[in-house]
Amino acid sequence: MNGESTRTDTLGPTLTVTTEPAEPAVGDAVTATAVLVNDCPFPLRGAVLYLVDPGATTAAHTIPLGDLRRGARISRSWPTSMPTDVAGDVAFTAHVLFDVDGRSSDCARSAKTVSVPYVPNSVRDPYKTFATTDDARFGQYGSQLVIWAGGADLSGGRDEKGGIRLPGAASASSVVQVKTVSLTGSDNPSAKYGIAVANDLTAPEKGGYAVLTMSQSYGVEFMTDSDGDGRLDTWAGGGASTHPAWLRLIRSGTTYTAYSTTNGLAWNEIASVTVPSANGALDAGVVASAVNLSHPGTTVRAVFDHFTVEQS
Repeated sequence: MNGESTRTDTLGPTLTVTTEPAEPAVGDAVTATAVLVNDCPFPLRGAVLYLVDPGATTAAHTIPLGDLRRGARISRSWPTSMPTDVAGDVAFTAHVLFDVDGRSSDCARSAKTVSVPYVPNSVRDPYKTFATTDDARFGQYGSQLVIWAGGADLSGGRDEKGGIRLPGAASASSVVQVKTVSLTGSDNPSAKYGIAVANDLTAPEKGGYAVLTMSQSYGVEFMTDSDGDGRLDTWAGGGASTHPAWLRLIRSGTTYTAYSTTNGLAWNEIASVTVPSANGALDAGVVASAVNLSHPGTTVRAVFDHFTVEQS
């Protein structure tokens, strides 16, 4: 994949990132190069270049460039590597900040993105897998969890899904949260992925069962089991679907309150529901279902990130 140019506006500047090798594989040593061209009709004042390695949130290198005249071209390379435990889009990133006229500032950003395919592997302790559909497969890449699954439905008497769980992780006062990254591989608009909790996720009929999902096309869905028979029989939600999104389920005894957000900051409450059969420390996990009752044979690949269970 070629490096992407990013301009602050139609005037520039232009920033590009390339890598050597051009298409690095997992674990490869890499030399990344950022090239900044000031094609603005004005100088850039106090420019600073930040070079960010794949998977990092802070710059590996901070390089003051000073003032750059019109037409200036700056190239900086840095040694880095492809992570060994990674899939999806992996980015080598450059970011430049500068002043325009002493009263305002601006920036430009560019990334060379390499796409690494997800393939099923095994999840690691303390995660455990479970499934009520026989085509489920699983993977773990760093902080990302991946589920491949079919399944006819996730409510209404059917409960067909693949899941990854943390047994007994959700105490009587806890917060379960995940980022739903992507749901691909199915043309079924009802397909969904998200959070699940229960007294025992491998046996929802033991009580405490609730699921909070983002669907492929129908928005957030919060479903609970009101009578402890293992079937999801209450529903709240709807609206627009967003991928990625953040989902949060807060447990306070037998009360579950569901939230969602598109940015991880402004949380919207979906509903608050009492599930009388919730008892003790619950299993918490992530689940995915193709909901393919009307689309036989379709499957999904669900990617989650930053799945956490915290005591509150």
